[in-house]
Amino acid sequence: MKTIFEPAIRRELIERVNQLTPKAQRVFGTMRPDQALHHINGALRLYVGEISVPYGTNPFLTALGKLFTFSPIPIPRGKAQTVPVLMAKETYDLEQEKQHFPSLLEAVAVQQTKTDWPVHPFFGKLSAKQYGKLGYKHTNHHLQQFGV
Repeated sequence: MKTIFEPAIRRELIERVNQLTPKAQRVFGTMRPDQALHHINGALRLYVGEISVPYGTNPFLTALGKLFTFSPIPIPRGKAQTVPVLMAKETYDLEQEKQHFPSLLEAVAVQQTKTDWPVHPFFGKLSAKQYGKLGYKHTNHHLQQFGV
């Protein structure tokens, strides 16, 4: 499974993010490109502890979510709901979000050897390895919304 801790994967994601345009056609979901990238950037901020959201899911759903998320199965389209603080409902400057993305991705990557990661609001306690995989899978999911 791909991880954002691999430099080639980070470069791939940055190239794909740079292909987003305000007029990119949505393949699925409800977000516009600016909202999707703002949401991705927010998730990366959560991974490094810039945003704190308490764990708030029951253990059964957490276990089920981990089973699917950390497997090769794609994230279901239109089935997952994010935590309120990561919901992107406004209009955002897409170019500004694109500029923030590489540094946020690097901020996560440099913490690869860290052992004390923030508790994820849905998945609870995650390892660095799991955050690396989640970072790729989540970003990839939202980029696929716009065919990039």
